[in-house]
Amino acid sequence: MIAYFDTSAIVPLLVEEVGSERANLLWNQADRVAAVRLIYAEGRAALGMAYRLACIDLEALRTAVHELDQLYKQIDIIEVTDNLVQRAGALAEDYSLRGYDAIHLAAAETLCDEDVVLVAGDGSLCNAAEILGLNIARI
Repeated sequence: MIAYFDTSAIVPLLVEEVGSERANLLWNQADRVAAVRLIYAEGRAALGMAYRLACIDLEALRTAVHELDQLYKQIDIIEVTDNLVQRAGALAEDYSLRGYDAIHLAAAETLCDEDVVLVAGDGSLCNAAEILGLNIARI
């Protein structure tokens, strides 16, 4: 299985929350994990928000950032190209997606493999992926 992780699936690997167990299971079962390059910036933003909202303390933030650094090294990175951004624009328009969700969907599409599973927690992203015929695993 090739697991494409979007940010809503990466964060539960770093911070204990409802989808953490399932995210860990899918990460460990994957033969390959892929994500678009912006996963790192989005992940850091989500961790920073968790800290500002007092969901995690400073020590947990530092640990989670270190763990993100380690996970990032294991991910097969999909680059953000002009074609990817243009495809994402069309997907955002067609499926009422936020910009970054559309980029994740366009990136997952580039893998062009029937063994690809989009791992995500965002309902709109998962719904659009299903319509496009991608396999999904909801976190």
